[in-house]
Amino acid sequence: MPSSTAKSARRWTYLFLAFFIILAGCGHKGPVRPLALKLPVAPGEPTVTQKGARFLLAWTLPGSNQDGSPLTNLQGFRVYRMSYDPAEDCPECRDTSILLQTLDLDYLQGARRIGERLFLWDSALEAGVGYQYRIVPYNRSGREGLGALLRLPFHNPPPPPQSLAATGLDRLVRLTWESVVEKRDGVEFLGYNLYRGEAGSPLQPTPLTRMPLTETSYDDFGLENGTTYLYGVRTVVRIFGQIVESPLSPTVEATPGASL
Repeated sequence: MPSSTAKSARRWTYLFLAFFIILAGCGHKGPVRPLALKLPVAPGEPTVTQKGARFLLAWTLPGSNQDGSPLTNLQGFRVYRMSYDPAEDCPECRDTSILLQTLDLDYLQGARRIGERLFLWDSALEAGVGYQYRIVPYNRSGREGLGALLRLPFHNPPPPPQSLAATGLDRLVRLTWESVVEKRDGVEFLGYNLYRGEAGSPLQPTPLTRMPLTETSYDDFGLENGTTYLYGVRTVVRIFGQIVESPLSPTVEATPGASL
């Protein structure tokens, strides 16, 4: 007959086995995943560029929620801004953002929508100061999703080109302008960005060509005869690795047409 000591040892063995079985059953098989929410993902393809004395922010509307479901109740965006010293190593460590603008997609004011992309201008900027933007989507319940972060220092822009002229020809407009020399040290000249729109409407926010033009003339082909087009041009430079555009030149109009 087993002794009381043997019974006690067997009892403790069973208890330890049961304890480890419970631990094994409750153990995680991998890293803990954060709970996916039915709130918007961050805006896509966010960009910020300096054009003259202003910044142009652009982003694409999100199409899904964080849990992977389709985003069907997007109401708008809240854009927050803070200034920082570009010499700081960690400007986001001290978040002093304030609400710059609320954009309601049903009553869009202060921004421009082209397809699924939004464009927003910001002004009252100071040279030598950096600016950080957080673009946050919100749904019809007012709940915010994930934000997109943008950051850019502001530089004194180069001067714009002068004497922009446009001549309408058959299905094209021929443009010429005069350059203005940028004499500051550390400023690299890259070329010119040409912008087009139709008369009576704003210029498109993106330039006609993917890369800056290096000549002071351009033929804009494939246009519709009888339609009046509006043009403006900006100087493009690089300052400390950052692309900076000049203010817009005075705009001109031209109407292409077949020669008689």
